[in-house]
Amino acid sequence: MRSDMGVYTIAEVEERTGLSSALLRQWERRYGFPRPERSPGGHRLYSQTDLEALRQIKQWIAEGITPAQAVKRYLEGLTQEGPRPPEALSRALEETLLRADTEAADRVLSEAYRLHPLETVVLEVMAPCLRRIGDGWHLGRVSTAQEHLASTYLRGALQGLLSLMGGVLGPVVVVSTLPGEQHEIGSLITALFLRRAGYTVHYLGPNTPLADLQSFAERTGAKAIVLSASQPVSLESLPHQALRHLAPLVVVGGRAAAHNPQLVERLGARYLGNDPRELAESLSVALKEAGLW
Repeated sequence: MRSDMGVYTIAEVEERTGLSSALLRQWERRYGFPRPERSPGGHRLYSQTDLEALRQIKQWIAEGITPAQAVKRYLEGLTQEGPRPPEALSRALEETLLRADTEAADRVLSEAYRLHPLETVVLEVMAPCLRRIGDGWHLGRVSTAQEHLASTYLRGALQGLLSLMGGVLGPVVVVSTLPGEQHEIGSLITALFLRRAGYTVHYLGPNTPLADLQSFAERTGAKAIVLSASQPVSLESLPHQALRHLAPLVVVGGRAAAHNPQLVERLGARYLGNDPRELAESLSVALKEAGLW
């Protein structure tokens, strides 16, 4: 059901969405959508809701589905009962970030926090959104500027959550990435979940030199260092046992570690899986087995 008034002419919709007026009329005849209001003179008038829907449909089409399927997906979403599921919120977040509307992105995240647990928002709303935008960048459908804006926005949102977490009673853990890694979202999510589980977490950001990691761990009395590796070269470029003496326990996760856990072991570290919801418990077991907790 419409919640706002039609204020945009078809020419204005064409300019704001990039969809031609001929195409909009064709969709209206063929699919019954959009359904603009009519002015006293019979001219089509579209609402802000219509604009957001058309932008979302255009994005789905760019991802490879047909116009008919895209319109059907949107209309079926309108008839769902109850709160918007995480996937729908993730798609909405993606759409707002791609058009650089961070205020709308704030509203999507606020809705997500109201409806779903924090773990769900992080892993099923934020993370898939960034993954799809990254894939779009690799395929040339998303510009570098769009990818950077989305990454910066989501990084800021996660860092805000991290600052709100407690976690000062458990063992000290240092979280970073392997040298050369610039993508920090995975390690930032890891730090968030560990701190939420009660660990005392020092998050250092990406691309920390190994010597600095070791000295920082010694100075803070860290029982473990948890590192993220998304690129295979980050692991393959390290010499044998390069990670062994950084801290009493060194853990490496991420996409590259998942593909080659044997290499992680040869470097003197442990691979404990890539689910941040399970890492806190797995790390606890490993620390206790090593007599560190």
